Amino acid sequence: MRIEMVVPSMIAAGMETVVANLSRSLVRRGHAVGITCLQTRGVLADALDGEGIRVNMVDASGPGTLLWPSALTHWIRRVAPDIVHAHSGVWMKSARAARGAGVRAMIHTMHGFPDVDPWHRPWIERAAARWTSAITVVSEPLRQYVTQTLHVDAGRVHLLLNGVDATRFRPGTAADANPRFGQPARRFIIGHIGRFSPVKNHALLLESFQRVRTEFPEAFLVLVGDGPLREEVRARASAIGLTEHVAFPGVHADASPLYRDFDLFVLPSLLEQTSMSILEAMASGTPVVATDVGGSAALLDQGHAGVLVPSGDADALATAILELMRDPERRRELGRRGRARVLAEYDHEKMVDRYETLYHDLAGAPRRAP
Repeated sequence: MRIEMVVPSMIAAGMETVVANLSRSLVRRGHAVGITCLQTRGVLADALDGEGIRVNMVDASGPGTLLWPSALTHWIRRVAPDIVHAHSGVWMKSARAARGAGVRAMIHTMHGFPDVDPWHRPWIERAAARWTSAITVVSEPLRQYVTQTLHVDAGRVHLLLNGVDATRFRPGTAADANPRFGQPARRFIIGHIGRFSPVKNHALLLESFQRVRTEFPEAFLVLVGDGPLREEVRARASAIGLTEHVAFPGVHADASPLYRDFDLFVLPSLLEQTSMSILEAMASGTPVVATDVGGSAALLDQGHAGVLVPSGDADALATAILELMRDPERRRELGRRGRARVLAEYDHEKMVDRYETLYHDLAGAPRRAP
């Protein structure tokens, strides 16, 4: 089948990672997959280009393109896919363009709620839903939003959980050129991977880490990623005396070795749906501490496969980190439980199977032989 993914960009973030890995797997299964970015390319686009997966930029900026995305329509008509698969942030433009280009099937995946939620969003999304063959969501709260707020028939809404490649994200020793971020073996590495944006709440993590270091001076914090708040977070770390104890290694196209260098992974977000960074840490056997928001409790099996703390509570987050630092056996047990849960519930190939089945059902193409 010919499948065209449409995304805002391919920066190194959770949704984009899902799209990149899904595209790779579909290509390995014999499908022709292209990716169209409407805002910017990003580091993942360069990696995919190197692997032979086409990534194009199409200018769909300006208010008029919401209803009349002519450049995107012409592009989709040119590449002639069997399916247009749009992802969060470009739903209306993709639906209008797919319809204008005469594409047989249009799918939209909702990966989460936007950081800034304009009042008119439900009206736009209800209109987009009318031109969409099927809507997939990555968490139960999103399914409820689509069925109850957007009033989409439940039969057109599919809950497809994100999956992670447990062969790439696995326990073991990192093989990168700078093991454990250049720190001595005695240091305890607390890691976080995520975009530097308000919803990730890096300020809370710095506040909690400052308390952790009063009891464990050997603690070291690694904040991986990029984004609009990166320099602000760096300045805050400097202002509270943490410059020598926090690393900012930037974006890594392949983060799998990093998780194996973390003694503990922490996600202090204000909102998450199906966090890829939590799943990647779990698959890597790295114990997780996360705020109890969105879909994080479901990922961590209500606290059985990781530690959940209240959102916005720096003391609770610091306490959870300190308790795990003191208890290596519990860290090992949480790591084992996390990986077992990924293998059972969040396997990447199972996710690809579900998307592939949906593509075939909507486009009327013959199914791939088992």
